[in-house]
Amino acid sequence: MIAQETVWSDIWPVVEEVIEATLSEDGDKIASLLLPHEQAAAMLDLFGFTVFDILLKTVLGRGSLGITRAVETENGRFIHIEYAWPDPTAADNSYTAADVVSIQLTQHNSAWRIVAINPAHIDLPLTGARARGILTTSKLLTETDSVPSEPWVLPVALYGGMLQLPLQPTAMQDEVEHFLLPGLQHRTYGVTSLIRGRRLWRDFQAAANPDLTKPVGWAAAVEFIMSEQDARNLTQAAVAKHYQTSLANVAPRIKQIKKVLQIKGLDERYTDLQTTQIVYN
Repeated sequence: MIAQETVWSDIWPVVEEVIEATLSEDGDKIASLLLPHEQAAAMLDLFGFTVFDILLKTVLGRGSLGITRAVETENGRFIHIEYAWPDPTAADNSYTAADVVSIQLTQHNSAWRIVAINPAHIDLPLTGARARGILTTSKLLTETDSVPSEPWVLPVALYGGMLQLPLQPTAMQDEVEHFLLPGLQHRTYGVTSLIRGRRLWRDFQAAANPDLTKPVGWAAAVEFIMSEQDARNLTQAAVAKHYQTSLANVAPRIKQIKKVLQIKGLDERYTDLQTTQIVYN
């Protein structure tokens, strides 16, 4: 078990650094604090430093924060830090779920690096499905389905797909991704779906080295698989129509991707799953 001294002296300072770098809009500094190829790094790659203002909830504009708890998993391989931005107008520095952020860290090259950031409690992380449920049931949207201006709503809207941030040009490495990622955004997929969709495509591309002469077919095939993972109940023909291509151009590609990646149902690699952690004091 990692000592509390280590949390305070080695791990928490990394969290403070990423918050400070976000406030100073220093994308290079943020990148240096992230574990490459993981969720937080993918967020930076897709959207730049602006997304961290939402993830870390610096967008709330609060003047102080505090650790609420720490979690150790896999025998200390991962440490999860949860902190909150208390409402300065509330008594006794009280806070709500809208004020909480959890950050997962691990050691990499003898330094603690951030693996993932979730704008919610450790044991009840925000997912795309949960965010959509909140947006639907709490009547946060206006009659025109626009995103409310309240800062605390922004993480929910980002995960629920109602808030779409501009993509970085460097986030798309080939023509398939140039069709896929804006397509997912246009159909209001949440931010984690964009990360998982891009990962699915890159996993398949690395394994199969496919012919890319018809990129829209591949993009449609990836979106269909993502729609299954998100339980959107779309048909292959409907997804093909979104990309203005034929079902004959999409169906074999869906089959090939699933065969290569051995996807038979809901796949945790590409599904936004909730995890439960064990808390220590």
